[in-house]
Amino acid sequence: MSNKRTVQQQFSSRNAVRGYATSDIHARGESLAALASLIHPQPDWLALDVATGAGHTALTFAPRVRQVIATDITPAMLAKTAELAAQRQVSNLETRPADAESLPFPDDTFDLLTCRLALHHFPHAENAIREFARVLKPGGTLGFTDNITVPEKAAAGFYNAYEKLRDPSHHWVYPLARLTAMFERAGFSIIETRRLQKELEFHTWADRQNVSAENKATLQTMMREIPAALKPLFAPRWADGTLYFSLWEIVLVMEIGD
Repeated sequence: MSNKRTVQQQFSSRNAVRGYATSDIHARGESLAALASLIHPQPDWLALDVATGAGHTALTFAPRVRQVIATDITPAMLAKTAELAAQRQVSNLETRPADAESLPFPDDTFDLLTCRLALHHFPHAENAIREFARVLKPGGTLGFTDNITVPEKAAAGFYNAYEKLRDPSHHWVYPLARLTAMFERAGFSIIETRRLQKELEFHTWADRQNVSAENKATLQTMMREIPAALKPLFAPRWADGTLYFSLWEIVLVMEIGD
């Protein structure tokens, strides 16, 4: 099964849709606030939110632009985005199905493109980044966030195996240097960078993806055996009968060249 089909299956369940609609990290996470403060859209801008999920980023920017188009590969997530927009009486948000690696828009269309906590699901991330560059107008703004991992190859492999056991639609989280190199090759210049550390409670994190009891046990065992290079990243701690651990997230605001 292709990774894109796995993404659609993983994010189509009622539990996943509800979980991502109500998740604090996705709905009110620090990276969303950072994007909102670092990007200064104009009221005549046309914006695109790629891999919108439950639409939290699109809904944040909709009041600040002329129109925002929210795209996703999963119809159930687009339906939730439209539902939330209607509940909040947001009238300038349009939903449209789209594959991030082959966006159905002409060149030089958008003033602003956002993509938040999604690139690690894309099987060909660099193709998606080139698509971001293609559909943005010259001088257009890209607001991007995703998790990042350590540069050590073996530790990065352990990290991604851990994520994939929890979420089969996970593809790859990159070290920061590799991630920024992909954007620079596509013609982006980085204007602002924020590196964040977010702590998660294990069961809430696992249940959002319907992780089985057996896989939960494996994940907790893995967390006790992490490579030394990952200890500053995961920073695991056991308290109140549960596991808490951290992830690193990067916020990048970029401009595409003329």
